[in-house]
Amino acid sequence: MTSAHTNRPIYLDHHASTPTDPRVLEAMLPYFSEHYGNPHSIQHVIGRKAAEAVERAREQVAALIGADVREVVFTSGATESNNIAIKGAAHFAREHQGKDHIVTAVSEHKCVLESCARLEREALARVPEARIFGTGAPRIGNTTCIAIPGRPAATQVM
Repeated sequence: MTSAHTNRPIYLDHHASTPTDPRVLEAMLPYFSEHYGNPHSIQHVIGRKAAEAVERAREQVAALIGADVREVVFTSGATESNNIAIKGAAHFAREHQGKDHIVTAVSEHKCVLESCARLEREALARVPEARIFGTGAPRIGNTTCIAIPGRPAATQVM
């Protein structure tokens, strides 16, 4: 499929990759060519400059969304982010709230299902998988997922 106006292909998979906003590209270009250091290698000046840039970005993001800078975590992508969020929420809920259910749907992304399955194999969580029906309502067995016994530690439904 192509656009009638530009004769360019129409790209509809923005969950996989999205064009970079020109303002972001402009801000990042120096870090692709001049200031390319590892921000965790602060033993040398190049690493320190990279670390300063990451912390500046963390402060900007925190201010933008009204968060504490300690709450802003940069990851390499969705799989890593999902793993951290799901496993972190499960461990926290189990240790601090006594909750051990994570509700997810069979339609979830593979990395979500694998994180949940791992938690279940390690006996850290019980993971009932909701099936999604034509109405869009998630169901576990014949029950619409409105209440889960013991209140779930997390619910992940795409």
